[in-house]
Amino acid sequence: MKRKLMNCFIILFGILIFVASSLADTLAKPDDGNSPDVLNPQFAPNPPKIDGKLDDEIWGLHSLSKDFITYNPLYGEILPQKTVVWLAYDNKNLYFAFKCYDTEPEKIKTSITRRDNIFSDDWVGLSLDALGNKQMAYDLFCNPNGIQGDILNSAVSGEAISPDFVWESAGQITDEGYQVEICIPLRSIRFKSGKEVKMGILFWRRISRLGMSGSWPDLKPGHGLFNIHTTVVFKDLKSPLNLEILPNVTFGRNNERNSPQEWGKSDTFQGIGIGFKYGITSSITADITVNPDFSQVESDVFQVEVNRRYPIFYSEKRPFFMEGTDIFDFFTIGHGYFNTPVHTRRIVDPLWGAKLTGTVGKTAIGVLSASDEWPGLAWDSGENPYLGKKAFFTIARGKHSIKGDNYIGALYSGREFSGGFNRVAGVDLSYRFFKKHQVQASFLQSFSRESEEESSTGSQDYNLTYSYFTKALGIAAAYEHIGKDFRMNSAFLTRTGIDEAWVWFSPSFYPNPEKISWLKRINPQLTYQYLHDNNTNMNDDFFRIAVDFSFTKQGQLGINYIQRTESWNGQAFHISEFNIGGGIQITKWLRLGSGFTLGEQIYYPADPPFKGEGYQVNFSFTLQPNSKLSQYFSFYRTDLKRDNESIYDVNIIYSRITYQFNKYLFIRALIQYDSFQKRMLTDFLASFTFIPGTVLHMGYGGLYEKRRWQENDWVYGEGDMFNTRRSFFFKASYLWRF
Repeated sequence: MKRKLMNCFIILFGILIFVASSLADTLAKPDDGNSPDVLNPQFAPNPPKIDGKLDDEIWGLHSLSKDFITYNPLYGEILPQKTVVWLAYDNKNLYFAFKCYDTEPEKIKTSITRRDNIFSDDWVGLSLDALGNKQMAYDLFCNPNGIQGDILNSAVSGEAISPDFVWESAGQITDEGYQVEICIPLRSIRFKSGKEVKMGILFWRRISRLGMSGSWPDLKPGHGLFNIHTTVVFKDLKSPLNLEILPNVTFGRNNERNSPQEWGKSDTFQGIGIGFKYGITSSITADITVNPDFSQVESDVFQVEVNRRYPIFYSEKRPFFMEGTDIFDFFTIGHGYFNTPVHTRRIVDPLWGAKLTGTVGKTAIGVLSASDEWPGLAWDSGENPYLGKKAFFTIARGKHSIKGDNYIGALYSGREFSGGFNRVAGVDLSYRFFKKHQVQASFLQSFSRESEEESSTGSQDYNLTYSYFTKALGIAAAYEHIGKDFRMNSAFLTRTGIDEAWVWFSPSFYPNPEKISWLKRINPQLTYQYLHDNNTNMNDDFFRIAVDFSFTKQGQLGINYIQRTESWNGQAFHISEFNIGGGIQITKWLRLGSGFTLGEQIYYPADPPFKGEGYQVNFSFTLQPNSKLSQYFSFYRTDLKRDNESIYDVNIIYSRITYQFNKYLFIRALIQYDSFQKRMLTDFLASFTFIPGTVLHMGYGGLYEKRRWQENDWVYGEGDMFNTRRSFFFKASYLWRF
């Protein structure tokens, strides 16, 4: 029965994909076939001063004045405000300048804020495929005050905001709009030296109050960003000596309260670490680190932990592991149960690490080794039988570019520990055909053993997706198999022993702007998912009907109705729910967001589990009374009842206020309150970042919990709120670049 259902589902995929894509191709306008111009930047004998003024000699020469074409939320319209771009270079840097005209400069939204926090502002930027292989790009953005945002974009897994690069920028608002200058040191990017160096480039612009983004060249839906890049040619570009040394020092002290009147002895920690990076060639880099700093000054993104079935995913933040992350990306289904095969936070407490990453011709290579002390650390209670022993990780990745953003790749991941091992090898590929159609697939085989006395087990994982996108229609379908005994110690994997398939269908409608100027796009959506659990022989299904609206002022509204069957602990639960949510930038200084969900839920911790009725509601706002001060506040409430009896009732409050003195220095105060765990966290931070790597941080945090002191011991969850833990930390690091 299961096999028949799966076969029918696959046939349905094929019919739906063929009919819908054929219809959309018939209705779509023909492609004009014109390729973008090749750009030849000017050599700058006198480097421009990066101050946002555009009065340097080099900016008086040839400029690029093209119409930027919208891609969000509209496709194919001319961006209402004109943008002019200049390109230049010398033996050390690449230079870019933007003049962003605006007929209403008083409505330009900008702020002085921390890095990567500019995306609700107006901004301008570029996407640079420095290797010219259509597999990776540096996406660099700058708001009108010159504050930076950067993203590492991969053809395998898309955008990653965690990596930070060293580059320079400045901007200023003028009577005509605003203007920005950008300087990218050659030592900050990987490229291929030569007499004629070809890179790919694309330019972006966002107009906040209109909620519209545009680009040149035109970012056509379904074509892939890397295939849209135009070619830019630099003459006689050679890599400078690229040697970096990054020492870091950390110091901290923790205290825990023994009784209402007494604090325990301070637990002091301190550490010295160092990292080395050397550019063997302009496109190959070697990294070594000893005792790498975790570098988690900003707390992990706050997520609700009540009544969860699966663990929470937190992104990597350590500089050593973020270098070259695009090379280690390996395809798995983005919305499946296998988030990523290489999740370096699984290397919890590395003593040392070594890495080689780079590109040779059309082939990208990456090798990572690290020693992890975490499994051999002493336990808080009991004796660790593996005390003092270390786990050893080896990860190797190769990826060969075929044509455009198509590729074929291979991956090996191994972890050895105390006679046991986990070894996984596999291949993946991505192929785009007829411009708008794309197929991605991967296969992994694992071999695992817990100890020398046990025999090894093995299992497979494979993934397959198809996608098709035009201005009028989006279609995606996927199939995922994860074997019962599949293990991968370097991965973020939430479930094994499943076969899953899903299909997604979403047309787009664009109201006439002359009749409804405030509504930009309407997206109805249909999603169906089927899952078979090979461990229990039970089935899940999921059906969602939704509609999303896009408005001016960065407004978004989504309405969803969901019917699903979920199997848990031997029972099949039939669930229905409704939710609505969205957000809007009311003024330059106020953004609002909210959401509401009503319906049935499974209470997973119960034995046996049961179904209840409840709701979740959330509300948030960001208040920016001036360019330097920002207040973010959110309130979340969730409630679950069964037969009118309350199972849980949770309120979560989060507040963060930040004052940014300039682009380098900010202070921040953060408060989180969780009524379920009856605790409150306070966190105060002063942070100075000159460039990524050269930083100084000081912070103080306190944990308040509801406790009552009784018979010389704590009774948790009762009584008054006590400051039960407090901590102070200091971190300094300095990036030496030679």
